[in-house]
Amino acid sequence: MHVTQMLETNPGQAILTNESLIACIEACFDCAQSCSACADACLGESEPGALTRCIRLNLDCADVCTATGRMLSRQQHADGRLIRAQLEACLVACEVCGDECARHATHHAHCRICAEACRACARACQVAIAALGPANSPSLRH
Repeated sequence: MHVTQMLETNPGQAILTNESLIACIEACFDCAQSCSACADACLGESEPGALTRCIRLNLDCADVCTATGRMLSRQQHADGRLIRAQLEACLVACEVCGDECARHATHHAHCRICAEACRACARACQVAIAALGPANSPSLRH
C-alpha cells in the first residue's frame, strides 16, 4: 500500500506516530471494505430481512471507517480534539457492528470475516487514541 509513502512524503507534522497512524488508516479502510462487502452479501442471503440490523450497522460502520481513514490521512493542521472524537466514534461503530456480525458468524462466513475486520479496526483505534495522549494535552489544543 502507499499509505506509508504518502505519510513519509508529507511535509506536515503528524499528530500521531507513523506506526500507529499507518496501522489505523489501513485498518479503517480494510474495515470499510469488509463492511460494505458484508452488507452486500447479507442482501444476497435467502432471508435478508433477518439481517436488516446487520446491514444497517455494516453501512454505518463503513461510512465512519472511511471518514476516519480519510481524516487520518490528512496531516496539515490536524486538530487533535477532532481526531480523537473521530477515532472514538470509529471505535464505537466497529464495536457495535462487530458485535452484530458476530451474532451471525456461525451461519454466515461473511459476517465472521466482517466481525474480525471490525475488531481489528477497533484495536487500531484504541492504539491511536492512546498515542494521542491525554485528552487535555497541550498538543491537542489548537
